[in-house]
Amino acid sequence: MRKIVVVGSINMDIVIRVPRIPVVGETVIAYDLKNYGGGKGANQAVSIARLGGNVSMIGRVGNDEYGQKLYRDLKSNGVGVEGIEFDSETPTGTAYINVSEKGENNIVVYQGANKRLDMTQIKRYEHFFDEAEICLLQLEIPIETVKFVVDLCYSRGIKVILNPAPAYELPDTVLEKVYILTPNETELAFLSKSKIETIEDIRKASKYLLDKGVQNVITTIGEKGSYFINKNTEKLFDAIKVTAVDTTAAGDSFTGALAFALSKGEKIEDAIRFATFVAALTVTKEGAQTSLPYKEEVEKFIKERS
Repeated sequence: MRKIVVVGSINMDIVIRVPRIPVVGETVIAYDLKNYGGGKGANQAVSIARLGGNVSMIGRVGNDEYGQKLYRDLKSNGVGVEGIEFDSETPTGTAYINVSEKGENNIVVYQGANKRLDMTQIKRYEHFFDEAEICLLQLEIPIETVKFVVDLCYSRGIKVILNPAPAYELPDTVLEKVYILTPNETELAFLSKSKIETIEDIRKASKYLLDKGVQNVITTIGEKGSYFINKNTEKLFDAIKVTAVDTTAAGDSFTGALAFALSKGEKIEDAIRFATFVAALTVTKEGAQTSLPYKEEVEKFIKERS
């Protein structure tokens, strides 16, 4: 099985259960509050590890209670943690997540130590890339670090899977080196500078990114599934129908599962099908990392639904 390196964010998620997502100026009364391990990078790394993948992470946490717990949790889940450093000057990143009774969410992120994950730290763990074939990146760390890692991977022939969240304007020099881009509809609209309302809109926006040099675009579209396109193929993959409890880590579990399946040598379309099952199972549980399924759960779920 090929090695995967995840370079990205590690957060403590403060999950606040509310009757509905508040609109601007509105106050709502929450009925529950819990802390969970999160951060898009950490979520994706745990997703891969629980599925049985060979994954190491480069990340940064504060030298505080949250940071120590997140580090321990990543290690206990089977993620290689040698590349995670403790920052004595900045607290651990924190995400404040409102989750409605319908399972909808909105998220406010304080970057904390994630903002100090720099090129110097990457260079300290450059040996991670010696045996890696896939690298996962997101945009909750400095864009300069993302660019550096993309260039590093490109020079070594490592396939970059970039989850462009939160949305950030990416230069063509980054896009042309991306093997797979996994935006959601909002991020796709931002990157393509277009309005997304229909599947045809997704198709046109995705083609815009293909023209920029991205090899494959897989757009996650919630309960509608995902849309895959490259220069030779385009296909809509239906979602697996489940009762959503919390959609917080759906996209991260999808991207992690996609990377895991590809690391086993599966074709992209088969990897997408597998990732669709993993994401569906993820939204049936609360929390980010706590909701990420193990290999045995996924195998049982696929068997039941096939």
